[in-house]
Amino acid sequence: MGGERMSDSTKWMGPGILGFAASLILAGVLPAGAIMSHDGHVAQGVTQDLAKPVHAQAGPALLDKMSKAVEQVERQVHSKGPFQGASAHAMQQGVLLVADDMDKVKVTQGGRCPAHAPVRAYDVTAMNVEITVNRFGDFYPGFMYVLTENVAGVREEETKNRTARESEDPTFAEGAISNGLQGDLIQPLVIRANQGDCLRITLRNQIEGEPTNMIINGSQLLVANSGKPATANNPEALVATGKTGEFEWYIQPDTQEGGHAFHSHASRDQYSLGLLGSLVVEPRGSRYLSPFTGEDMKSGWEAIIDKEKGSDFREFVIFYHEAGDETFRLLNRKGDMLPQRDAHTDTYRPAARLLNYRSEPHGTRLEMQEHLVGFADESQGYGSYTFGDPATTIPRSYLGDPATFRMIGGSEIVHSHHLHGGSIRWARQPGTSKLDPTLSKNGPVKFPMINDTSDRLDVQSIGPSEIYDEVIEGGSGGLQALAGEFVFHCHIPQHYVTGMWGFWRVYNTLQQPGFQTDVMKPLVELPDRKGKIKAAISSDKLVGTTVDWYGGKKWEITKDKTDWKASPVKISIKDWVEYMLPPQGLPGKTEDQVQQAKANDPTVVNWKWEGALALNEPETPHKWADYVSPAPLKRLPITFDPQTGKLAFPWLRPHLGKRPPFAPNHGGAPWLEPFHVREDGTKSTEPPRPGEQGPWSLCPENAPRKFFTTHSITLPITLKPATEKTAAVVDPIGMIYVLHEEEAEVRKDPKKQVPLVIRGNVYDCVDVIFKNEIPDDARTGWSNKINLHPHFFQFDTSASDGPTIGFSYDMSLRAFTMLKDPQPDKGMPLPGNTVLTADVKAGGRSITVADTSKFHVNIELGVGMDDPKFFEVVRIKSINGKTITFDAPLKYGHKKNDIASVEFIRERWYVDVDLGTVYWHDHVFGTDTWGHGLFSAFITEPPRSTYHDPVTGKEIRSGPIADIHTLEPVSAHIRGSFREVMMHIMDSNARSAELITTDNPQARMNAVTVDGPPSHQFPERINKSAMWFLNGGEATTGSGYSMRVEPLSVRLANNPDPSKLFVSGIHGDPGTPLLRAYLGDPILVRALVGSANEVHTWHVTGHWFPMERYGKDAMPRSTVHLVIGERYDPAIPAAGGPQKQAGDYLYYSGRASHFAEGSWGIFRVFDELQNDLKPLPSREQIQKSAPSVCPADAPMKSFNVSAIDQQIRYHEGAPGVMEVDLERKMVFGNEQGKMYVLDGDRGRVKAGELKPSPLTLHVNVGDCVKINLKNEMAKERAGFHVDMMAFNPKDSFGANVGNNPGDQTVGPGESKTYTYYAHPEYGELAALIQDWGNVVENPRNGLFGSIIVGPKGSRYRDPISGDDITMKSSWRADVLVDRTLPGNDNRKNYRDFSLMFQDEDNIVGVSFMPYIQQVAGITAVNYRSEPTAWRMEKGCDVSEIFSCVKAGDTPSTPLLQAHVGDPVAVHVLGAFSEQVQLFTIDGHEWPHEPYMQGADQVSTMEFGGSEIINAYLTGGAGGPNKIAGDYLWKNQRPAFANAGQWGLFKVLPVDDQRIKPLMPQVPPTKTAEQPFGKAKASPTSLKGKK
Repeated sequence: MGGERMSDSTKWMGPGILGFAASLILAGVLPAGAIMSHDGHVAQGVTQDLAKPVHAQAGPALLDKMSKAVEQVERQVHSKGPFQGASAHAMQQGVLLVADDMDKVKVTQGGRCPAHAPVRAYDVTAMNVEITVNRFGDFYPGFMYVLTENVAGVREEETKNRTARESEDPTFAEGAISNGLQGDLIQPLVIRANQGDCLRITLRNQIEGEPTNMIINGSQLLVANSGKPATANNPEALVATGKTGEFEWYIQPDTQEGGHAFHSHASRDQYSLGLLGSLVVEPRGSRYLSPFTGEDMKSGWEAIIDKEKGSDFREFVIFYHEAGDETFRLLNRKGDMLPQRDAHTDTYRPAARLLNYRSEPHGTRLEMQEHLVGFADESQGYGSYTFGDPATTIPRSYLGDPATFRMIGGSEIVHSHHLHGGSIRWARQPGTSKLDPTLSKNGPVKFPMINDTSDRLDVQSIGPSEIYDEVIEGGSGGLQALAGEFVFHCHIPQHYVTGMWGFWRVYNTLQQPGFQTDVMKPLVELPDRKGKIKAAISSDKLVGTTVDWYGGKKWEITKDKTDWKASPVKISIKDWVEYMLPPQGLPGKTEDQVQQAKANDPTVVNWKWEGALALNEPETPHKWADYVSPAPLKRLPITFDPQTGKLAFPWLRPHLGKRPPFAPNHGGAPWLEPFHVREDGTKSTEPPRPGEQGPWSLCPENAPRKFFTTHSITLPITLKPATEKTAAVVDPIGMIYVLHEEEAEVRKDPKKQVPLVIRGNVYDCVDVIFKNEIPDDARTGWSNKINLHPHFFQFDTSASDGPTIGFSYDMSLRAFTMLKDPQPDKGMPLPGNTVLTADVKAGGRSITVADTSKFHVNIELGVGMDDPKFFEVVRIKSINGKTITFDAPLKYGHKKNDIASVEFIRERWYVDVDLGTVYWHDHVFGTDTWGHGLFSAFITEPPRSTYHDPVTGKEIRSGPIADIHTLEPVSAHIRGSFREVMMHIMDSNARSAELITTDNPQARMNAVTVDGPPSHQFPERINKSAMWFLNGGEATTGSGYSMRVEPLSVRLANNPDPSKLFVSGIHGDPGTPLLRAYLGDPILVRALVGSANEVHTWHVTGHWFPMERYGKDAMPRSTVHLVIGERYDPAIPAAGGPQKQAGDYLYYSGRASHFAEGSWGIFRVFDELQNDLKPLPSREQIQKSAPSVCPADAPMKSFNVSAIDQQIRYHEGAPGVMEVDLERKMVFGNEQGKMYVLDGDRGRVKAGELKPSPLTLHVNVGDCVKINLKNEMAKERAGFHVDMMAFNPKDSFGANVGNNPGDQTVGPGESKTYTYYAHPEYGELAALIQDWGNVVENPRNGLFGSIIVGPKGSRYRDPISGDDITMKSSWRADVLVDRTLPGNDNRKNYRDFSLMFQDEDNIVGVSFMPYIQQVAGITAVNYRSEPTAWRMEKGCDVSEIFSCVKAGDTPSTPLLQAHVGDPVAVHVLGAFSEQVQLFTIDGHEWPHEPYMQGADQVSTMEFGGSEIINAYLTGGAGGPNKIAGDYLWKNQRPAFANAGQWGLFKVLPVDDQRIKPLMPQVPPTKTAEQPFGKAKASPTSLKGKK
């Protein structure tokens, strides 16, 4: 974004900021007299004038740990003083937290290994290492953990890679980088231990001049000699250079199976440059075997897990991580820095996005193709036919093998993990799921469980230290039993294109020496599946055999006879093979392979017959990094599986620069369904009939069918019409998919120019014809292609996946509308398009065309390409001049000038289960096309559903809003018909982007726009963001819903009163999707991020939904975070909320910049019949709103609250402003601060006796809550909005929304009472308070808080003083449960903490210039921050940065304290956020869904703006092993931890007097094992609707 104007020499980092705190802090005991009610902070004199910015140097600027490239790294500054002896940018990054001397505290140490526990010991070395990330020789000096026994082997690989880099050999032959990362020693360390094991780790530090550690997230690892927790802040866990540390963890027998991330917390650099790994807890009694030899193995990212009980499985541990922070640059093999932006793909940080230390940038591959043929085909970036297998991770298995992926997030930012492949999907929480991962061990499965208690996923956002255990439904090959390629990648286009991708290869023949079908190592079978897979054979060996397709279809392969009606069917070997392969021919009509590549001809393959032996096309003569042929220009046999006769996968071989062939018959499922036969026995040009291949058919016999012909088109799209004072927001190159039958109407009607939404029912067989109308242009290098990639269904990845993955066919299309080459000397050649030169009638067998030069005999041709009614596919029998004759008569007549082309594909999808929202999109230029709208959705509806226009009631084919008529369940709480709205969430459209003014150098010059890279061109003028304080680059990224925005800046231009921003009477209804319903109607929101680079949150007011749609005990939520490709189906049980209140509600993005850009809309609920809204079936009687929000018998709590102006100091000692990189500033003093305060505390806050802290009230389930708000601010209007409690939107929304009556905000000096009900349907949770009197600025300035809802009848106590704080404000409280009340008899008292996170930096981790290392603006928790840079500035040495008294005895952030074993609840709220964050507590885990049996235990969890985590710590304080000590809570994103989002959790001995004991609990609890009883997540009234 404009930043490309800077030369390398100007890319500097300002004051260095202490690096990854991946640590949190250790605080001392509060000083005497520090006991107070409100927030646990002692007020001190404010010495810094808040109004006066201070530019404090935070520390030396140190970057780029590249000792061999010092001269090139112009930014690098050598440091003196405390950093002597430390290297490069680790110097400023901090060695971890140092604890108080634990000997001063009486500690009861638990958690030692019992004598009977089996010991699993690992000797690990941490070392410096050069990490080479691909076979092109890109590398960086980094770090790794390795088994000590492998250190010498690592050094040997390092030497080989250096030798290969320094040689002139383009093949990298001397290096030690295998294709697919198959057994190389330089890889992230993965070790394993079983449930019940005693894990012992010896850590040796061989890193030069730096201490290190190895902290296992969510574990109960101890320092062996002291028994203290091995946490990031314990100095005993730190190992000095040349020294050794000993650690142990007793893994309880009931510990959850799955991955744990570990990494160094000694410096941000160590973590981001490779010092990370995983400890996987395996089932009790398991053995770990090498996939190459079957022998016992000690470490490795891929393994066979030989289970003592149950099915063996393959395990793949995949790390999504960075090389360095966002300013770091790798080196190429010549030692030159890689560019910050890749010219071939217009992507940021090539090779710096890694999977397991490997990266395969598309740009580097495309550069080879461009050198060879003069153009680059981005659709082949993943392709092995065009480029060879990548050096990135290629998990491998055999068809039917059970498989589990362990996904590990790290190290700087959030990624979007997506695994292609139809039914290659997994349950969010494997422990709650009922899915059977071994279901397809013995063949295809067409009717799996229709729904599951845990949502099926194929995309998950994953951030630093997050872990997902993905147990694949259907195992290897999925439920469709498919051999093939299944790519996985970060779905953020800027990341996958720069190298963050690999693929899972599933074979159907044995990979043993002499019989392998690729360049990989041999692969052994699973121990309990030996003998199931056979070695491949050539076609001549098939003659005379009968093959069996899973007992339902047999085929006799003959020498020369075919009889389709025989039983079993007889097929000649030639027919057998020719059905399975593309047509024979010379691509480009030449033998020369370079000319073939230049011709870009995908219609034929140069394979041939030698008797009954099918021989492949000649091997490539070229040699390059990823492939050297064993037999250049020779023909090798095409091989087959002897048991089934199917092609042995993969059958294609690499051919540099060539376009892969189209699938046989341009079909959607050629490997699964090769046969498609007419009644007369000839080869059909239609797709096979459902069931035609027996049990191995993709679609089963008699499956209901749906047909869609889809085109990709480009046209101007208006995102926001012009207003009286503002210009329209228009994307001149909008791109959308349309149904061909609707294209003309869409082009005419701007309201219909939105991303396409189509629907189908469970069990439908969906046939899609896809064609592309978007032509070449300069933006795409005159080489445009578009494809159509679906998620989730059962399909054949070789031909229905969209992008070419590995050795799949080409599915990406040139524009069939290009009849003349727009740039003959640039880009790709004109595709095989022509026009008819004469009319032809139905029944004719030939056509005359303008040009036959690009066509071959036996290929399929599309005729009537632009005719929405009469398109058909024909097969060419002969070509004579300009006349083409077909093998069968035409079905339709065609006119002169109709287009005939080869550029079409057919896809087939089988909708096997209730998938909810299914994403489909272009997968060629994701960095470009998605932002312009080229994404769509397929919504899976219950069986036998029909889809209706809510206004007319008529059935519809497409559209984002529909009424779904059904009798089936669609969630745990909804059965029957429902309202549906598609919410296409997006970013990266430069037209809806807005200028950032804070810390943007251009803003000083009154810029009205910014420059952008080719894929993100800005208009001549863009609006300024209403949120002036957002800190980052030059502009926001440009968001919206379904290609519509409603910018706050536009509304403020028309009416500057922020309290009236959402009033429809002033501004009209927003242009974003408007969902209308009657009171009580069930609602399905289909939320999906269609574009492109950022994590979003989606929030709805006044309503709730479960995260697990079919989980009846899933916790109610109102916000979800989503990243590109991720989807949720928020199932709202009843419009109007639990208390049935009609009115207008809001939905919106919790990401501040996107909300301001216009990502918000209205949800309108009626309690009277409307002329333009049909009632749902069986809901013709319209409900009336409840007369009152609170039941008459609800206990009443009334709070007197004032909104006041209050300067806020986020840190007393730090200056008001500290400069970081690029003159940006961290803010620690806010003179515009505001807060809610109880009347009883107002005077003390104003007098400086009580530090400001966000209002935190405690109420109980069933309480009626009155908030008497007085606005005591000088200028702003105020409101009081609470979510996750029932309210009347016409009275107590706290905001003026839509058509709701009156003014719900109050001016200075005015008062208003708001009423909320802690409805039992919501249960126990945390509710966010926000001001909407001026939502643009006030929440950012502090006008937020929380209401914590506890068990019915509870009292609340200050944990230090013991005072009753039931009616006070406090972020920490002891919850004293009344066990005399029904339902509370098994409950325990517990500690309760509320942490309200705030951030506003919108550039770090975003793929636009300027690229930065640190965050700026306000970064705080509960108005408090502890920046690591300030501690450095106070003179703390690196090794004692978190404990030295020069920085104060305790951090200023909230101090959590509990006695060991105490039940603990921590509520984490995204009070005001621009980015998504990662919350963790060292040494502890909590259930993802606290009320669901078998819930996933997590130790790090993502959250964003308006989102809330309710963490009920498993085992209480000190974890399951009850280990007292000091632990850290923190934000796992290093830049935000550096900026101050971290603190201390002290787990004290039970007799420690600093806090009051929770025990004895009177009356005594009946059970001590269940700290948290089950709140009523699902009311009885809802349960009756299942």
